[in-house]
Amino acid sequence: MQSLDRAIAILEIVAAADGLSLSEIARRAELPTSTVHRLLATLQRRGLVAHEADSGLWSVGVELFRIGAAYLRIRKLPEISRPIIREVLREVEETVNISMLDGHELVCVAQAESHAAVRAFFRIGRRLPLHASAAGKAMLAAAPESVREALLRATDLSRFTDHTHTTRRALDQDLEAIAARGYAIDDEEHTVGMRCVAAAILDEWREPVGAVSISAPAVRMPPERLRALGERAALAAARLTTLFSGLSPAADALSPKARS
Repeated sequence: MQSLDRAIAILEIVAAADGLSLSEIARRAELPTSTVHRLLATLQRRGLVAHEADSGLWSVGVELFRIGAAYLRIRKLPEISRPIIREVLREVEETVNISMLDGHELVCVAQAESHAAVRAFFRIGRRLPLHASAAGKAMLAAAPESVREALLRATDLSRFTDHTHTTRRALDQDLEAIAARGYAIDDEEHTVGMRCVAAAILDEWREPVGAVSISAPAVRMPPERLRALGERAALAAARLTTLFSGLSPAADALSPKARS
């Protein structure tokens, strides 16, 4: 077990750099050079690390990528998100949803529902427009420009309430504010009397794969509470980004503009 633990620690050290010498790996692992060399040789035989003879540097091997890629085949955002949205529900006591893109619409794929007598409710599988939902706007703000433009070309900016953005100018201004703020707000833009905040969840290419949102009746989500709930949604999105793609949450979910 000790050798396994040390080998994993060495893999983590090598994976965090673009190439390290044997002595540097040993220093970071706080292990004797002879022990590190023996473990590296074993990992090399398995293809998990590679050694460049000319430079003497060690780096990750292609087999490690193959093993890691297996996760990409089986990962499912609804399953990954379930414990996170339940945790958020316990903290804020409001309905928490996970939504994903299907064409140019959003689909609710997971939910932790509030137990309040009056609450937001979106059944699993319900579709929402991108321009009139916090989750949709969060994903649009986080998307590369080419992706965002393609989505909006297929989106009819229909009016749902007096607060709905029905022009590109108004929507674009809101998206700029979302990118700077780190979370989106649906201020009764889809349903009168309901507010929502949301933040985008990113894949390994730093593109939005989904969004986490917190919804509540407007009377329980006054302006002074919107910021706290928005920041909580952004924190949840950052954690889900890491769980889904392995990206560090530092600044990624809290500043979508930095990803452009």
